[in-house]
Amino acid sequence: MPTLTQSRVVATLGGPGTFAGQATAAFTARIPELGDVRYLPTMDEIWAAASSGAVDSAVLTSETTNTGLQEIAERLLAPGTGLYVNGEILVPYHCMLLGKPGTRPEAIRLVLGHGSLVHCRRFLAERLPQAEVRMHEKNSLAAAAEVLAGNGDIAVVGTALSARANGLAVLERDVDRGSVGAWWLMSRELRVSPRPDVALFGVSSASGAALGNLLTQAGAAGLTLRGIAAVGTGSIFSYDYLAAFRAAGAPASAAEELAGLPGCRLIGAFESISTDSPDLAGA
Repeated sequence: MPTLTQSRVVATLGGPGTFAGQATAAFTARIPELGDVRYLPTMDEIWAAASSGAVDSAVLTSETTNTGLQEIAERLLAPGTGLYVNGEILVPYHCMLLGKPGTRPEAIRLVLGHGSLVHCRRFLAERLPQAEVRMHEKNSLAAAAEVLAGNGDIAVVGTALSARANGLAVLERDVDRGSVGAWWLMSRELRVSPRPDVALFGVSSASGAALGNLLTQAGAAGLTLRGIAAVGTGSIFSYDYLAAFRAAGAPASAAEELAGLPGCRLIGAFESISTDSPDLAGA
């Protein structure tokens, strides 16, 4: 990880008991210079705070065992965002199904959650086919409060910390069946690692050959493609791309040279912290 020289406020979603809160705690445990954590209720507020400089950094998921780079690409490549990626940590979800004390699984008619719901679809379809599954408009902690205030027919997908903090009972453990999330540390300042594990590029549709040139030159430099996402720019055949490569400890100069290709810009050259988790599918 790059060395930080001053305490910096980090924004993430909800509170310590969210999955984002867990990932942020893993970052701050390894990088104490990150400083205080500010919890915001929605992802839009997190992006706005980081993009405007109201906070130094933000921690949000980039991709998971079951999802790719599309959602993060749409935000990182949006006009006016201006954020770079300076670190990554892989964290297993260990999703739990939480309910009001005394709740019986067969009585559940609604399951709330946030992004983690996508990892629990199979379990929920098999074990709770009678229940509606709905993403909460804010975060899993807000959903947990609704579960506690309910009459016992609502459950939430959350963490062990959320269960303890909200007085909820753990109805089932590890309902995500081994899902892992990659979480990115983002800020308005590009902090390039001397020997990055991941190199991340934005590719402009204005240069028609940019993506092909990047893929070719990256291969020649020893980088291997990890994932790619296309974002529409207004024209039916016009797309910008977010391309992630495994850098395998290549020097930062390799990523910086590739960023010199027409239509390409470096969004991150960073280290990835493993938490003894399996690789992301398709990554």
